[in-house]
Parts: sequence; structure tokens; C-alpha cells
Amino acid sequence: MPKSVGILSGKELPTEFAMLFDDRMVPWEEIIERVRKQRKQGMNSFEVFTDVVIDLATKESMKEKPNPSILVLGLHACLVRGRLAEALFLSTDSEDIRVLSLRAIVLFVLSDINELKNVVNVIESKVSETSPAVDQVRLSTARVLFAAVEQDTSVIVCIMEFDNLLEENPEQVEEPLVETMFTLYVVGTLLFQIGQASRASRVADTLEKMAKTQKHKMFKALVENLKGHICNLQGNFSKAEKHYLRLQRISTEMSFELGIAMALNNLGTLRINSLRFEDALQLFQKSYEMMKVESTKIISLANLGEISSILNRYKEAEGYLKEGIRLERKTQRGIIEVYTWYAIILSRTGRLKEAKEYLMIAEELAHSGEKPLQKGAFLFAMGIYEFESNRFDNAIQTFEELLSLAKENEAFEYLIRAELELASTYVKAFMQSESTEHFSKAAYHLNDLITLSDEQGLQALLCEALLIRSDMFSIAEQRAKARSDLDRVMSIASFIDDSRLKTKAKSKIKILASDEAAVLKLERADLTKSLNRLTGFKPVVERPKEVPSPDLHSLIVIDRGSGLPVFVYHFDATLQMDSSIFGGFLSAITAFSDELLGDKALLRSITHEGFTVLMEYTSERIITLIADQETFDIRFTLRTFRDRFNQTYPSLTDHRGVDTKEFRGAELLVKKTFSGTGLTQEK
Repeated sequence: MPKSVGILSGKELPTEFAMLFDDRMVPWEEIIERVRKQRKQGMNSFEVFTDVVIDLATKESMKEKPNPSILVLGLHACLVRGRLAEALFLSTDSEDIRVLSLRAIVLFVLSDINELKNVVNVIESKVSETSPAVDQVRLSTARVLFAAVEQDTSVIVCIMEFDNLLEENPEQVEEPLVETMFTLYVVGTLLFQIGQASRASRVADTLEKMAKTQKHKMFKALVENLKGHICNLQGNFSKAEKHYLRLQRISTEMSFELGIAMALNNLGTLRINSLRFEDALQLFQKSYEMMKVESTKIISLANLGEISSILNRYKEAEGYLKEGIRLERKTQRGIIEVYTWYAIILSRTGRLKEAKEYLMIAEELAHSGEKPLQKGAFLFAMGIYEFESNRFDNAIQTFEELLSLAKENEAFEYLIRAELELASTYVKAFMQSESTEHFSKAAYHLNDLITLSDEQGLQALLCEALLIRSDMFSIAEQRAKARSDLDRVMSIASFIDDSRLKTKAKSKIKILASDEAAVLKLERADLTKSLNRLTGFKPVVERPKEVPSPDLHSLIVIDRGSGLPVFVYHFDATLQMDSSIFGGFLSAITAFSDELLGDKALLRSITHEGFTVLMEYTSERIITLIADQETFDIRFTLRTFRDRFNQTYPSLTDHRGVDTKEFRGAELLVKKTFSGTGLTQEK
């Protein structure tokens, strides 16, 4: 260590830079002198040190042959302060491997795929199997970052290569320290994103131990961010908020602007998850103010536009999204949401011709790559455009496509939004047509949303969905069921201590006890308004948490005209029943349900002593599945089977008898539909 460095006090010598203090190519005496002069002005010592270093490195980068050691020091300072634009500037023309590996981190944060690929190519041209292990690790970290930002399956291979290098060269765990620790953070984030909470936790614990040992505050902050995400995946939102608040506190202490912005954004997303949109908007506004790089501002602008539009603040939303579109066109980041949400606002405000223009841009972006979320964003906006154009059939078809895409790719946000929009579309259609079918299908998708939110522990969403369902029960003149849903909301709201939900439920209970005309008037007025607000829900995780698969017993297709079973399949050979008796029983129950519930509802399931009978309907058939419980996945799969079965074996008008030969191949259709879903097969 240079002698001059040793005379620095602990406050003047940030431990985040300890790995560089042995580098004699750094003009430490000059840095020390400048730090001490500026500290006399009463400035924060960490800010002073990093400001001095960044200024020195920026000037160095403009020289014909800059000193790479000074550039490396400057890049470290830029990273711990979140000053990404300056990091890009001072590393632009360098081909030094140390500089390039740090530049790769900056480009990863900015999601600049093309430039990151160029960096990987340059490092690959300079590093071989005979190169020092430290440079091989730098190359490996850059490859992991590129595969991760590109969302390529090669990321698995890259991570394995990275792990193998560290196992073969354990001394390289701490050199290059920043690259290694950041790659561990990315690996932990990737594990969280695919739902591997326990593995992500182990990575977070490893990284936390390293950050504490090295006394590196930036990585302490990033660990809090990762742990917050993991808590979200596990449904522990209150604990997640504590981690995000610690992220904010640590970032504030070290003036890590990007960390502060991340914390505010994550806290805002938590508010959306609990449907507190006004609070979320304030947090997103503060996060946006912390963003210094144009490319990172776009996502914040998209969030602000989205929440403002949900709160019906269309003028504000339009301002945010226009600025987002301007920056998107300038930076070419491919962030589709600024276009889709602007198209949604234009659709909501009746400017359909303009909306169509932006939808065409979004469609081109959605189909230019293989990213399901981009396709989901386009379909979501297109469905709303069709909805606002009063083309309900087109809207329903689009939202059904969105639902299938979301289910296939485990895109949780669009899974929820598709169910919400399907319910909303059918409600609006019912308001105009008074069609029993429209009402029934609206209730169907709302029930799916209730099941899904209950399984995933989304208490606020569950309560709001129950409140809407209580309105629908009131419209259907089923006050007992409406009251049951409201009582359940009161219970959950008390548990999560949500006074707003309590007040809302109490108000509806009071109205429910009043005269029928007042109930109908209020419920119809509230229904579409509540659904529109609910569409602003956004989960804090990308994928739903795993739900145990139910045991399946039998699948029976019943002809609605005769009540006779036309196809029977037993998943569990040890549990069989007389399908004819069952068919008669189910027909009787269905008829009784029609009398009891009225013509605005179809019986979806019957539960009795450990068995659940799930029902799906076509115009001429009832497709039933006997399982030990109902889940969202099993309901979705049964619905898929219903559609495939009906398409493969069209209903016959003659009910005088059943020829089982007509259903050859149906067993294969069962296996194909129910396989690959995690659902139990034959025992």
C-alpha cells in the first residue's frame, strides 16, 4: 500500500475502495489533498471522496492515452453513487479488460443489449484459457450479464462456467471483487424471478456475508433489495417493505442515487399491490426525480403514466407518457409500455384513431422479439381499444389470447389483468344487453380471480374482488351470498388492518339492508367503476408462487339433454363410480341450482367430505372433474379440455343414445391436456 494512503483517516478512506489501494498507478497524494480541501467545507466525506475521484477519472478519460487505473477507480466511484451516465462517458473508448468488465455492469443496469454484446466481444478477443484467472472471471461475469439482460437460456451455461471458475480459483472470489459480487446479485435475482426462493435466499446470504466482510455498503444495499424481492415471492409483503426501507436508508447514507430510486420504486409497487394507488403515485414521482439517465427514466415515466390513468388523471398521464415516448424514440430501448399505456389513455378518452396509430407501433415492438411480457402489454392495450370501441366480441377474443399467453409463460401480471378485463368486458356487455350469458361469464372470470388471489395471498385484491362479487350477487337478487362475501371482506380487512376496506364493506352491508331499488341502483353504478380501479393492480412478483397440485380422480362428460355420461376417464383406478348414477345426480343438482340461484348463475363446483366436483359447460354438455380440491390451475386446465373436447367431438342433436365409438382418442386428449401441468395422473 502506498505510504500516502496509509495516513488517511477511516472517514477519508471508504472501505468500498480498499481493493484498489495497492494500485500505485493511482495518484493517491493528489486525491488525498483534494479530499482534505473539500472536507473543510463540511461536506459528507464519502461524497467528497467519490466526487473527487469521478472528476479526476472523467478528465483522465479525455486524454489520448488515459491511465486505466484511474478509470477503474472512477468507475467504482460512479457505481457506488449510481452515476451511470458519467460511468459510460469515462469508459467509452477504453479497451482495458478491467475497465470493460466494470462497463459491462453499467450497461447491464441500463439494459443496453447491443453495447453489452460489443463489450463481451472485445473481452473475448483479449482473454484466452491461458490468461490470468482474474481476467477469465471478468470475461465470465460479462457473459453472465449479457445472457441475463438478453433473457437468453444460455444464462444457465454462463452461470455454470462462472461457478466452475470460482471453484477452480477460490482466490478470485475477492478479485475482481465488484464484478464477482455483482454477478452473484444477478444470479440471485434470476433465481427469484423463476420462483426459486430458497436458492435465491442462499445466494443473498452469501452476498451479505461478503458485503459485511468487505464493508461494502453498496452491496449491503443490493442485498436488502434482493431480500425484499424474495419476501415478495413468499408473500411476506410487510417484511419486504422493511428490506426496501433499509435499502433506502443505506443508499441515502452513501448518496447512492440509483439505490434510493430503486427503493422508492419498489415501495411504490408494494402500494399498487395493496391497491393504494395515490401513495404509489407519490413514490413513483420521487423515484423519477432521482433518475439521472434518460434510459432509466422511461420506465419511471411509464409507471407514472399508468397510475395516473388508473386514477383518471388523464392529462397528467398523457404528459408523462409523451415524455416517455420522446425518450424511447431517442434511446431506442424498446420499452413498449409507454406506447401501450398512451394507446390505452387515447382509447379511454375516445381518441380511437390516434390510439390505433400507437397500437401499431406497439405491435411492431411486440413481434420484433420473443419476450412474452411485451406481447402481453400489446394484447392488453389492444383489448382495451376494442372494449372502448364497443366491439365486445373482439375484446373478449383478445383478452382470452392474453390469458393463454400469460398462463403459458407464467406472466403473473397479465394473468390477473386478463381475468379482470374479461370480467369487466362481460359486465359492460351485460349492462347493455341484460344477457344472462354475459352476466354468468362475468361472474365466472371474477370467481377465477378470487381463487387466484386467495391462493397467492393477495389479500387486498381478494377483498376488492369479493366486494365486486357481492355487487353481482345483489344484482342477481342473491342477498345472502352478497352478505357472505361482505362478511368475509370485513374479516380479512380486520386481519390486515385496512380501514378503507372495512368502511367500504360496512357501507355495502348497510345498503344491502335497504330497499331493493336502492341496492340495484348503487350496485350497477359501482360495478364498472370498481372493476376499472381494480385493473390497476400489479403484483410485486413476475411469476405466481407454486400451489400444491390436487389429486384428480375422474373426468365425466355428461350430455345436458339426456343427463347421460358420454365419456368417462378415471385418473385413479382405485376410485371409480357408476357414471350413469353420477350423471343423473349432477343433472338434478344443476336443475335445483337453476331454481335456487336464478338464471344468472351456473353451478361451478360442489364440495363434500374431501371431494370437489368442478363443472364446465357447453351448450349441450357438462364437463365434470372430480378432485380433492379446486385450484386456479386445475380450473384453467379443465376449461382448456372443455374447449378441445368440444372442438374435436362436436355435440350431436340426437340424445336417444350414446355411441362411445364416437369418442375414440379422447383418452389421449385427456392425457395431453392434463400432462405437463403438475397435476396428478393415473395411480
